[in-house]
Order: sequence, then structure tokens, then C-alpha cells
Amino acid sequence: MDWPALLPSFVAQGRDEHETRFLARLTGAPSVGEVGASTYVSGPLTTLFDEMADCWTGWTGEKSREAIGGELSLVVTTTSPGNVTLRVRISIHSGDYTTTALLKLEGGNLARTAAEVRSLFSP
Repeated sequence: MDWPALLPSFVAQGRDEHETRFLARLTGAPSVGEVGASTYVSGPLTTLFDEMADCWTGWTGEKSREAIGGELSLVVTTTSPGNVTLRVRISIHSGDYTTTALLKLEGGNLARTAAEVRSLFSP
């Protein structure tokens, strides 16, 4: 049976000069999950997406951000120029429940994606 793809979404909950607090959701059968996360220790998600846009033709290794408690992880890789994979993992109850979404992104659209992330996470 083919399940629908899990789709990530982020909803800002509040911000101050040190952090943005937000909900990260993955929705789609058979898994659905939501965690609260913060940019306090890991730094802004905008930095990750700006790095991706700056290197849209590819890079070596992984680019990643993870919430301090491990409840949210974003890992980005490239397999060839212009082919980008974003893995979004949420985990609750100390890892007892984990769900992951894989998104294939086009390198040529990363600047637009970075701008959308900035509009959500910037003060």
C-alpha cells in the first residue's frame, strides 16, 4: 500500500531577541506528529536555508540543525547538482515516537524557499 507523503509545516508561536519558539508538524497518513521547538541553542532555521540557497549547485556532506532536546531535526544533503533532499524528523517521549518526512527540493528554487523561511522566522 502506498501512503501519502508526510508534509512538514512550521508555525511560529513567539519570539524575542534570543529565540523563536515554533511548532513543527508532520501530517499525512499513517503518521502525524507535532512538537514544540526553539531556535535558542541551535540557531535560526533561516541560516540553514540561506546556506542551502547559497550552495544550490551542491555541497559535500550534510547540513543540519537539531533542537536541544532532539525533538526536531533537519538534515539536508545533495546527490547531484540541483538535487536536494531535506529530512525532517520529529521525536517525542525521548524518542519513543519518531516520524520522518523526506522532501526533494530543486536547487534552483532554494532562494525562494529560504525567503519563505525568513518571512516566518525573522522578527
